[in-house]
Order: sequence, then C-alpha cells, then structure tokens
Amino acid sequence: MEIITYGGLRHWWVFVLRGVLFILVGIYMLMSPATGFVALGLLFGLVILVAGVTELLHAYRDHGRDSKRWHLLAGLVEVVLGIVLMTHVAASIDIIRIIVGIYFLFRGISILTFRRMTGRSWWVTLGGVLVLIFGLLVLFNPAFGALTIVLWTAIAFIVTGIVNVLLGISMRPAS
Repeated sequence: MEIITYGGLRHWWVFVLRGVLFILVGIYMLMSPATGFVALGLLFGLVILVAGVTELLHAYRDHGRDSKRWHLLAGLVEVVLGIVLMTHVAASIDIIRIIVGIYFLFRGISILTFRRMTGRSWWVTLGGVLVLIFGLLVLFNPAFGALTIVLWTAIAFIVTGIVNVLLGISMRPAS
C-alpha cells in the first residue's frame, strides 16, 4: 500500500506513537480475553489519558487550524475520562460499555476532522466511519456491547491504531 504524503505536520510522530499504543493494547486484549475485561478499565483509562494528552498537545501546538476547538474539547474529555477510569476501576467495569461507546464516537469524529489535511483520503474517511459505527453499536445495542465488548474493543483499538499510524506517516514532512 502506497502512502501519499500531504504536507507536513510537526507532530506527525505523535499519531504514530498513539497508533502503536492502540495496536499493542488491542493485541493484548485479543490474546487474553478473560482478563481483558477486568483490565479493560485500567488499560482503557491509560490509553485514553495518553490520547487526551496528545490531542491537547496537537491543539496547543498547531495554531490557526479550523478544528483546534474540537481537538481541545476531545483532549479535555479524554484526559478526564482517562483519570476517572484509572482511579475507579471497579465502577468503570459497570459502565464500560457506555464509556467505550462515547469514547469511540469522539475518536471517530476526531479522525474524520483530519480528512482535509490528507486531501479527503478514502482510508481516513473509512477509518473514521468504522470507529463511529462501532461507538454507536456499543452505545445503543446492550447485547452487542455486553457480549462482545472485549473482542470488538480490541478490534477497534487495532483499527484506530492502524489509521493513526497511517495518518501520522502521511503527515510527516518530506525529508
């Protein structure tokens, strides 16, 4: 697959790092589904916290972008959500389906906001839409959410990670 570079973003590596983190967590959850659900609150909290910090970094560093407010809001929501999940693991297991659904709605919208920077690339659009659909399914279909949360969350982490890695690589400045 050829990756087309669409200009440069100073912090392109943050997308690659975040993507690798998403992929690693997704693989862990697929390999250990029994403990995955119990560990999901803590791991999900950590990933969301790191993603939130990187989203805030992006909003802070890239002045003049049209979507700066969205990235600032997404970053703040992710930081708060990450801290809550990491400090209240037992409670987070009870509400994890709602948290996962809302989180992937935010992440899908965030991915879609980068379409303009990549020339409205089809894989950014497809990735964002897939993450959005996953979030909606988890939120509004309790059976889907309860029975498959670990499997589908792992898959969504991996898809989100791949899209973030590709997005970062495509925004890397030409050397």
